[in-house]
Amino acid sequence: MKTYTLKFSDDDIGVARRLEFKASDMTGALVIAHREASKRSAELWEGARKLCSIRRPANDVWMPASLKA
Repeated sequence: MKTYTLKFSDDDIGVARRLEFKASDMTGALVIAHREASKRSAELWEGARKLCSIRRPANDVWMPASLKA
């Protein structure tokens, strides 16, 4: 199991915080991130490597935005 971190910024929905969790791979981490970031934008990290940003626009569509490799 790998350790992932979901980072939330201070916004109008809540305060900045970090959530560390374990998942077997990035797919599993995205499932957990989707559940934990159901109403907020966040960044998903694996160690020091940023995997993606999860944006929650006004219409509440979940949009992971990947980074260049």
